[in-house]
Amino acid sequence: MNSQQQAYLEKFGSRMTLNKTERVLYGHDIAAMPNLVKPLIGNTTPDAVVQPQNEEELAEVVRWAYQEGIPITPRGKASSGYGGVIPVKKGLVIDFYQMKDVEEVDEEGLTVTVQPGITWEQLDYKLKPQDLTLRLYPTSYPSSSVGGWLAQGGAGIGSYEYGYFRQNVVSARVVLPSGEVREFSGDELDLISDAEGITGLISQVTVRIQPMEDVDVIALACPDAHEAQKLMQTIIDADLPIWSMIFINPRMAEMKNRAPLMEHYG
Repeated sequence: MNSQQQAYLEKFGSRMTLNKTERVLYGHDIAAMPNLVKPLIGNTTPDAVVQPQNEEELAEVVRWAYQEGIPITPRGKASSGYGGVIPVKKGLVIDFYQMKDVEEVDEEGLTVTVQPGITWEQLDYKLKPQDLTLRLYPTSYPSSSVGGWLAQGGAGIGSYEYGYFRQNVVSARVVLPSGEVREFSGDELDLISDAEGITGLISQVTVRIQPMEDVDVIALACPDAHEAQKLMQTIIDADLPIWSMIFINPRMAEMKNRAPLMEHYG
C-alpha cells in the first residue's frame, strides 16, 4: 500500500490502523491454522484495517479499494474458525465492529432490521424489553455477528423448528464491488448466504423473530444410537412442539453434570 493510499485511509482517524501489531491480530480467526495449511497461504497480515460506521462509508471505501485494485476481506467477529475472514491476499480488512445498531423492529410483522456487526446476544438483549426474541441463533451466540452468520451460512439453536438461517432472512442490503448498494431478497439471497463476501459486503440484514415465551428443557437418555434414531423419528411423526434439539454423548453428559452452573446476566 503506497503513501497516497495510506493518506486516504487516515480520514477514518482512530477507526483505521496501520500498526503492525494490530494488523497481525487481523490475520487469523478464532481457530489455529493447521500446520499443513500454513505454508500454502503464507503471510496473512493485512496492509491496513478500517472500521466504517455506516453503509455510506462502507460503500465509499469499497469503491475506492476496487478502483485502487486493493483486495478486501470483510470481518465480523471471526468466530467461525473456518478461515473465511483470513486475508490471504493481504490488502484491506473491513471490520464491522462499528456497524452494530438495531435500525427497526416490526412488532406486528415480527421482523428486525439490523446492521451486520451486531452480535446475537446484543440483539436478543435489545429485543427483550418488547417481549420479543430470536427464532434461532448460532452456538457462538455471545460473540458471532448477524452479518457474519449470513455470510458463513448454516444452522444453529432453534433450527429444528425454523430451519437454516438463510430461511429466516427476509432481505439483505449488500455493497457490490463498484460501491453500488443493492437489496437482495427471496431466491436472490442464495447469492449472499454462504458466499463469505464474494458477491459483496453485507451492510444490513432483516430477519424474522418471534414473541417471547417460556421454554422447558427436557433431557432423555437412549441406550444406543439406533434407539436414539427411533426416538427422533417418533418425535417428528408426532409433530411435537419442539424448538431445538441437541445430541450429546455419555462423556459429554458426564462433563456437563460436573461443570458449575453458569448463566448470563446472573
